Amino acid sequence: MHEELTFDSTGTDTIRLSNGSWATYIQHVCDRLRAAGQRHQLDGRHTLLTRLKLRRPSTYAHSVRVAKMAHTTGHAFGFDDERMKQLSYAALFHDLGKILVPERVLNRPRRLTRSEKFLLNLHPSFGALLATYFNLPAELRVRTEHHHERWDGNGYPHGLGGEDIPQMARIVQVADAFDAMVARRPYCAPRDSRDALAELRQHSGKQFDPRVVEAFLDTYTVSCAA
Repeated sequence: MHEELTFDSTGTDTIRLSNGSWATYIQHVCDRLRAAGQRHQLDGRHTLLTRLKLRRPSTYAHSVRVAKMAHTTGHAFGFDDERMKQLSYAALFHDLGKILVPERVLNRPRRLTRSEKFLLNLHPSFGALLATYFNLPAELRVRTEHHHERWDGNGYPHGLGGEDIPQMARIVQVADAFDAMVARRPYCAPRDSRDALAELRQHSGKQFDPRVVEAFLDTYTVSCAA
């Protein structure tokens, strides 16, 4: 019942959700997640990751791959064990908000409509909402919310740029973009890893933090050589 949404596009710049049950749907999902965690005496992180794995298995697999690449990049920045743990969680949770995005939008085998893209672009905010609702660390909520910001300030949801974007979110962003390019998606064929690396270089200093791109390229090259 709550998986189907309707939209009202009233102008060139404004799209609003016209389904009055959307807020109720979010509350309903959050309550079910919390109840499941309480029944099994699980902490919030375990509950949410389990739900992501069950509801969005391809997103969960993507998040695991991103976490592995982000972990390698974190080593290049000299992160200690505690920061490496925080980075891994930031990567695992970066697409958490897709739990609240209808599957028909995530797996659309064609280019998204304007309304569908609007809804998909809410997933960082949805992830922050879930993290807050489950009392996860504030730092994890912030890193989850900002992995689609851009170095040049043209990202979303808040248009942050440069050093204002949390460093771990910048690392996750590069790993996320690379995996999105080389993995098979419903709407496009996977790209060759060399093309994907070239794309990262091309957008270094615009979409991505140049230092993160450099570290990612160095560690990726080393891991491939090994």
